[in-house]
Amino acid sequence: MRPLLALAAAALIAFLGAVQLASTAAYGDLATRPSFPAFVHDVAPGLLRPLLGGPRAQAAAALHEGDLARAEQLLAMLPDDRESADLRGRLAEARGDRAGAIRRYVQAGDVVRAEALIDALAGSDLAAALAAQRELVATLPADASADDVSGDAWTRLGQLQVLSGYLAPVRRTELWREAQHSYERALAFAPNDATYLLNAANQALENGDTADALRWFRHADDVHPGSPDVYNGLALTEAARGDCARARGWLARWKATAAPGARSPLDDPLLGAPLRRCTT
Repeated sequence: MRPLLALAAAALIAFLGAVQLASTAAYGDLATRPSFPAFVHDVAPGLLRPLLGGPRAQAAAALHEGDLARAEQLLAMLPDDRESADLRGRLAEARGDRAGAIRRYVQAGDVVRAEALIDALAGSDLAAALAAQRELVATLPADASADDVSGDAWTRLGQLQVLSGYLAPVRRTELWREAQHSYERALAFAPNDATYLLNAANQALENGDTADALRWFRHADDVHPGSPDVYNGLALTEAARGDCARARGWLARWKATAAPGARSPLDDPLLGAPLRRCTT
């Protein structure tokens, strides 16, 4: 009896292991090479399919295998939830439907896949890319404890708003105000991030909001001392505020830390005039 029980237990373990292997393969390990699920799939693509779970797992496996007709058939059985939306986005992308894929990835909150397509879209249809990025950030959690994916998404929105402002001068003030707000939203997720701070500070300065620019540049100097980019911004901001003594002090710090050949804040084509007046 004991040998039979041991054999049955071994068979059960093997079966459960196969099921786990199939599920792991369906949910992404086929893309990791080298890996055992990828090896099994390459040798016998259909071997794992009978062991998969419900329609969602089978649809994911069909997408991995490039069986788009089977994937569509299985996806028709699934509810309109976030996990299913992500799979439907992958199906749309595989068929070359970029707009449909972005819409589904946004619904799913799949920031990585959505932004890859939004970046590609921005080169040909900036307005559509901006609209898609706005929809994407609306799906993200507002909790400041979320990871930096949310901060990066708000940063990308700000960058698209800035670019749109350059290309649409009539709406530039509005779009650049929105960009400043987007950069500040990114800071809610990472208040000490150097890139986020410089984005928010520089955009505030571009917008003529010297109070916020000074606040963000000073915070950047507190948490990232010795940065020539921060000294550059502080020199321009203080000059714009009319405090030439402070502006010259920050300019001296910039000169002491800047790399050889770096463009001086005095040569800034948009913001350098007040600083030049402070030094003549």
